[in-house]
Formats: sequence, C-alpha cells, structure tokens
Amino acid sequence: MSGRPVSDLREEARTASSRGDLGRARISLVAALGQTIAREEEYAGAVRDLREVLVAIGDLRGALTLDWYTGSEKGQRDLVASGRVPGIDRARTYLAWADRAEDASRKQALYAKAADEYESAGLVAQAAIARERGGDLYRARALWSRLSQILGASGGDFYAAGLARFNLARTSMRTGEPAAAREAVVAAVHLLEEAADRYETIGQRERAFDCYQVLIAIGRESGEFEHVLEGYVNVIRILREDHLRYYALQSYEEALSAAEKQKEVSAAATLAREMSAYARKEGLPAVANFGTLAQARLWQEVAAASTARGAPPSIAENALLAAVIALGEAGQYGKVGQVYEKLAALDLEEARRKHYTNARKRYVEAQDLRIESQPLPAHLRHEVGFPEVWHVDLVEWEQRGSASQSAGDVVLDPSAWSEVTRRRAMLARLTALAIEAEEEASPGRTAQSQLYSTLAEQLALVELYTILSPLEALFRRPEREVRIAVVRALSRFLYKRTFITLREALVDAEGGVVQEAAKALEELRFPHAFDPLARIYRESQSPVVRASAVKALARIDTLEAAEMLLGVIEHDGRDERQAAIEALKRARGMKFVDVAKSSLPGLSSAAQSAVREVLRSRGIG
Repeated sequence: MSGRPVSDLREEARTASSRGDLGRARISLVAALGQTIAREEEYAGAVRDLREVLVAIGDLRGALTLDWYTGSEKGQRDLVASGRVPGIDRARTYLAWADRAEDASRKQALYAKAADEYESAGLVAQAAIARERGGDLYRARALWSRLSQILGASGGDFYAAGLARFNLARTSMRTGEPAAAREAVVAAVHLLEEAADRYETIGQRERAFDCYQVLIAIGRESGEFEHVLEGYVNVIRILREDHLRYYALQSYEEALSAAEKQKEVSAAATLAREMSAYARKEGLPAVANFGTLAQARLWQEVAAASTARGAPPSIAENALLAAVIALGEAGQYGKVGQVYEKLAALDLEEARRKHYTNARKRYVEAQDLRIESQPLPAHLRHEVGFPEVWHVDLVEWEQRGSASQSAGDVVLDPSAWSEVTRRRAMLARLTALAIEAEEEASPGRTAQSQLYSTLAEQLALVELYTILSPLEALFRRPEREVRIAVVRALSRFLYKRTFITLREALVDAEGGVVQEAAKALEELRFPHAFDPLARIYRESQSPVVRASAVKALARIDTLEAAEMLLGVIEHDGRDERQAAIEALKRARGMKFVDVAKSSLPGLSSAAQSAVREVLRSRGIG
C-alpha cells in the first residue's frame, strides 16, 4: 500500500491517462484508494477517477463496484442496462435499490427483478429471499421447496438442509398450508438436531449454537414450546460454557418469558431457579434475587393451576414447598408464612395440615428482609437481535466462499458499516474480481499466487465475521504463501469459528504455515476462546503450538483458564511450564492470582516456587 498522498496519486493517474496509459492510471488510482482513512471528499474523487478508467478498459464489474460505494444510482443504471455485467451483479444492484426504495410498488418490482436474476443464475436461496422480501410468498415457497429437495438429495449438509426446511415451513404457514408446514417443521427439527450433534462432537459449538437458535425460532413459528425450550436450554449451556454470563442471563430471561407466555409455568419456575443459582455464582445478587422471587411466584401459580384442574393435592403441595424454599433463600419470611397458610388449606391428611398450620403460626410476626431485586440491567444487555441465520447462513452456503460476493455485501450496506470498512471491502472485491477475470480468461489455470495473497491481506483489514468464509476458501489453495497470508489474516478475527481453519493450519504439511498459525494462535485471546485453545493444547504434539496456546490462555481472565494454567505449572513439561510462567508474568487479569493464592499450600514445592515467581513479578506478596 502506497503512503503517498491521494492528490499526488490522482495527478499521476491523470498524466498516465492523458498519454493513453490506462493500466498505469489504474495502478495509481488503486493505490490512492488504499488510503482508506483519507477524507471522503478526496477519496470519492479518486473513486470517480478510477470508475472512468475502468469503464474505458472494459472492467464494468469493477466500475459497478465503485458505484455501489458512492451510491450513484445513475451510474449503476447505465452499467446494469448495458447488459455487460453478469446476472449476479444485476441482482445485487436491484436488491440494493429495492431496500432503499420508498414507493411500495417500485420496491416490489425491484425485488421481483432481483429474484428473476438470482434464479437465472441458479442461486435458489437468494432468489427465494428476494421473493420473500417482495411479498411474493407463493413463489418463495416454491423455491424453498426446490432447495429442500436439492439439499435432501445430496444428504451432506444437515445444517443447510434444516434451514431450507425451516424456510419452507415459514412460508407454508404464511400461504395457508398447515399440513406442509407441519411436515417441514418435523424435518427441520430432525436435521438441525443432527447437525448440532455433529458440530458439538467435532468441537464447533458456535455452529451448534446457531442450530439451537433456529430451534427457538421454529418453536415460536410453530407454537410448539418443546422446540423453544430445547433451543434455549442448549443456547444457555453454550453461553455459560463460553463465559458469556450477561448473554446467558439475558437468554434465561427470554426463555422464562417464553415459557410464561405459553403457560408452561413449571418449566418457567425451573428456569427461574437455574437463573438464580447462576446469577449468584457470577456475583450478581440483585439478578439472583429477581430469579428467586420469580421462582417463588411461579411455583405458587403451578399450585393454583393444579388445584383448579382437580389434580392430586400432593402436586400443589410440592409446588408450594418449592416456593417456601425459594422465599426462605431470599429472606422473605412474611411471605413464607403466607405460603404455609395455603399449604394448610390443601385437602391433605390431617397430620400434614396440622403441621402446616403450626408452621404458619411461627411466621405470624415474621418480616420480609429488604433486598435488591432486578432483572439484568439495560446497560449489560445485548440489544441487537439474533440474525436471521435461516437466511444469512444459506446465502453464505450458496456463495461458497466467494470473496467478491462477501465483500460486495459489505460495500452495498452503508447503513451497517463505516466508510473505512466499506472502502477496505471495496478494494478486496476489486482484487477478487481481477482474480475471477484471470481464471475465466484461461479456464483450468489459476491467477498469480501473489494476487491471492494480496486478497487475503485485504480481507484481513475488513475484520467482519462474514469475511471468514472467503478466507476459509483461500486456505484450501495449494500455494504455501497464500495459506500463510490467510493464517496471518485470521489472527485479526476474534471469533470461535476462526479456530476451525487455524486447527487445520497447525497440522499443515508446510512448516512455515504451522509456524505462522502458532503465532496467530497467540493473538486469539478472548473469553470464549478458552474451549478451542484448551482443546488445541491437549491435542497438539508440537511444543511450539502448545506454548502458543498457553500464551493465549494466560491472557484470558477466567476461572477455567486460571485453573488450567495452574495445572500446566504443576504437572506439564518444562517447555509448557516455562511458557505459562513467562506469559503469566505479563498478564493483567486477577483470576490466576486468586486461584494461585488459594491453591498454594497444596502445590508441589517446584510449583509453589514457580507461582511465587509469577506473583512477585506482578508485585504481589
């Protein structure tokens, strides 16, 4: 990337253009666009200059990409009308226009045009989504049915097949076909459960998480609470295991609310009890009290409902006793007495009623303690809704790792991403288009490996989750230097999914790739990276890789990471032990300090010495 001012590079391009050297002009202007933090006025001028050059040399896909960035609908119309850009680019342009259109009839017509183009290009999922967004549910349903058959016949991708079936169920419900919707729901649930099991087995819990989120959506759409509950139970489990406590607590609240709305009061009470215990363990007493009081209220509702439907009194008795325990934990002794009064009024054997009457007398003068009780505070909530993965992930599946399409999605969405991010995505798309043009010009041959490496470097700067798919595709290339560039790029993507490709890189046949992957591993230090890092540490036979995993773990301030590192110091080999000691000396978190202090007396003399060395280096006696 050139460090020269944009104005100088634009002037150089003008000079080159004036003498007919459009190739040189293009190089200078692409270098100018590499200055992604330049002022918009100056940057937009370079974009316009490059557009003129690209049109002149016949690179209309590149020119259209620049129009997507500037938002020039006139320029886009001219290029789309020329018939010289492929259907996929026309479809994406129509879709962007439809999203921005205010007139309902124009919006609908544009979505229909986009769908036609997608369908002609064989992109069934994206065609179906466009039909849905345009309100053409019958044709959308037909497309989802076709995609379900295609994926069902292939039998390979359970997740994509499950999503297609869910979309078929959704549209069938909306077109008044309940039998077809029910059949699709059953198939979708089966496929997603199978996919989740496979993902968890191979350690890809973040993909299993998506499966469970879709199960929640299926349950909501179909009105079948068992799917909602199964989804939430597993979502909460994964969030807890990944130490995302605020997300987990918010999901507890959502699950509790969903159970109450479905009048599944026993399930709601059980969820409230688990939520309370978890919040207390995580040091959030007000949220724990909120869960405890909710649990007590819900158990009383269970008792009232069972009595009303004439169930055996023992059911109401057990529910009320659970409410007594919950209220006692919260210090609500006055309310405990009131629940004993309800117990004494049940149609039970005389001895039990007498026991509850006497218990009630002991609480006549009892008072409720003043406690702080509130749900998870607003500033700790994640307000962005879960993405519609039943659309998003099928689009990714259909794009099959295309960098030009993934980057194009970013360029076309100015409302979601900053100018700098869109500029970086634009550059990556231009490179990806150049690669595609070379590959199309010489079928069976690939572009120069340097182009692929450049693309990986440009994608790295975008740093969005959606860019992982093209990086994963690039890593499958045979060139060593390309795989190294991808691994370097991955060090900037702080997502659990990143570890899927890194794990492959750590056992690559090329030593240089493995070495670079070990370095990248040290950069992936975020709380929910604990599980994949620990897995890599346990499974790797390479001392270098194990040391890198330890260095990353030392910068994760969680109880689990602290306990694991203490185990490394106490039990593992000299290289790993020394890597842990040196990394912990530079760490800032306090979880290891707390665990080490409490465990010190029970450690071996060598481990005690090592722990004291760490503590001293951090100024702790």
